[in-house]
Amino acid sequence: MKYFTYLFKYLAYLFLTGMAISAIINLIISLTKANDHLLLEIVIILLYILIVSIFGFLFYFHKKSIWQFLSVPKKRRLLYLIGTVILIIWQIVMIINLTTYVGWDPQQTLLSVVARPHMQGWLYDYLSYCPNNLSLYYLFVFIRKFCSITHLPFSMLTINYFNMIIMDIAFLLLILAIKYFTNNRIISLLGFATIFFLLGFSPWIIVTYTDTLSLLPVSLGLLALALLIRKRNYYTAILFGLSGSLCFFVKPSSSIYYIAAIIILILVSIIHKNWANIILTALACLTTFLVSISIQLFNTHQTMYPIDSSVALPATHYLMMGAQGNGSYNLQDVLSDINDPDKANLPHKNITKYCQRVKKMGIIGYSKFLINKFYWTNNDGSLGWGVEGGPDFINQTIRPYSADFGGLLRRFYWPLGNWSWMFYAIAQLIWISATILLVFSFRAVDYLSEITKNWLYLTIFGNNLFLLLFEAGRSRFLIQFLPILIFIIALSLYFLLFKDQSLSHKSVDSNYSVKIN
Repeated sequence: MKYFTYLFKYLAYLFLTGMAISAIINLIISLTKANDHLLLEIVIILLYILIVSIFGFLFYFHKKSIWQFLSVPKKRRLLYLIGTVILIIWQIVMIINLTTYVGWDPQQTLLSVVARPHMQGWLYDYLSYCPNNLSLYYLFVFIRKFCSITHLPFSMLTINYFNMIIMDIAFLLLILAIKYFTNNRIISLLGFATIFFLLGFSPWIIVTYTDTLSLLPVSLGLLALALLIRKRNYYTAILFGLSGSLCFFVKPSSSIYYIAAIIILILVSIIHKNWANIILTALACLTTFLVSISIQLFNTHQTMYPIDSSVALPATHYLMMGAQGNGSYNLQDVLSDINDPDKANLPHKNITKYCQRVKKMGIIGYSKFLINKFYWTNNDGSLGWGVEGGPDFINQTIRPYSADFGGLLRRFYWPLGNWSWMFYAIAQLIWISATILLVFSFRAVDYLSEITKNWLYLTIFGNNLFLLLFEAGRSRFLIQFLPILIFIIALSLYFLLFKDQSLSHKSVDSNYSVKIN
């Protein structure tokens, strides 16, 4: 297993280092394009460095007292309470002042609920072609029914409140997962702090889509995996299998962590000849299979939106589309596959087209293409805010850029706002800090259990391999993988701040769980 660990580790940190380099390069490029606000951007960067330095010095000179403070359960609960109140208030403020109509796929899915008879062409059967958005459709239908029962208006405002609830439950599950993975309440608190700064102030809360929805099943899956490693019982295996199937349903690519976990669980169990763990892993896989089949049967037999599965875009479509431009969405490729009458041979045609594109680029050209695609996928601290759909990302004309507080927020957050460069600069600085912490997490991750660290390494590798091969090219695709990254960042922060206090390699039980005191 040692050789597998080394291989997975070096591949993972190759990608993490590339993420940090991409983020830094993007900041430099944005400065070259700043023009009239270049000086202000430099001031923001210097202020950010100053604030980080001040906190760094405070931790360095008062490490022991901070450790003692955080070691008191009542004080940790107080920090959680203060942080949660601030987070929820700010989320509500953003929803009230920033909510508007969203374009691209969220719009098409919402129109499939409220205005399908008026949709023309292939958009009338949009969900038959793009069944990966059925989970979003069901959520919209549920919210509409909820609004009808409670006599609330079915609006983007209500939809975004549900998005907030889903994200916040995901945050809670992720914090619990970090606690059970590490057996350390301070690391879980640092995970909360990471969530607070990385996602707490993100405007993605007003875009209800599978990116944000996937945070819930992924976080549930991480919690289930942590419980499975620690407790090794049938209930946790079933919960883990259930979460894997939910991830695949909400956003198929978000289930990569689940596939990586199954591989590592099987490998470790075989190497250590632990056949009981093999049975638990098999139970998790069986649960995933049965739940996925049940969901598929429901999709094909429900009458809310009859699905013609014969016209669904195959997985090879996204492979083919991911081998052009910078690997992002291409309308011409989409329409080509949708209008192709020979749906049965579409997977083969897509693979042929993919091979033709790769062959045309050549070895050197394809290598350059992958590097460029990796850059565009990982470089943006706003997580691709304002990129998808171009000017139709969100409707930025329906609400005024007034002088009141709401107008100022829209100027700051909306992509066309005259202060949006400030948001992008701050988000980029936070993202650079996060990716640097990811790079320097290699020592901290080594203190985790054999299963957990190998699973993390393989998940990072799998996530990046998927994004290199399939449709990506914008940082929005990173949202689904943030729970894993947040876990690693929290570990890195703990090791950076408190490594001299109480970090131990000591194993606490036979299921390879490692305790970090």
